[in-house]
Amino acid sequence: MSALRKSETCEEQLRRNCKNIAEEITAGKEIKTKEGDDFTVDLWMEGVYSKEWITHEDHSYKAARLLVAGGGPNIWVNLQTNTVDGYWGCDKYSHGFVDNIGLDDYLEEMHEIQ
Repeated sequence: MSALRKSETCEEQLRRNCKNIAEEITAGKEIKTKEGDDFTVDLWMEGVYSKEWITHEDHSYKAARLLVAGGGPNIWVNLQTNTVDGYWGCDKYSHGFVDNIGLDDYLEEMHEIQ
């Protein structure tokens, strides 16, 4: 008789997804694309659905939140707290990261251009 594999709960999926995103940002330049090219912030930003700016009183850039998953779990990359924050129903999970792909610098420059 074959062993049955326990399926993941929504909370376990949320934790796994947040952790994977945080690890990808932390791994940064160590990641290669399928074509063998260096992973860049431009490539990473292609998967962002929405940007939410966090600004100082004078409207200068402070940080941003990036929506990277929605529909099932909603997952935000929060550059103010350097966490990947996931929400799914009543479940919430956060996983810390180190910005090794230059997201914060990229977004600050993007904000100044707007």
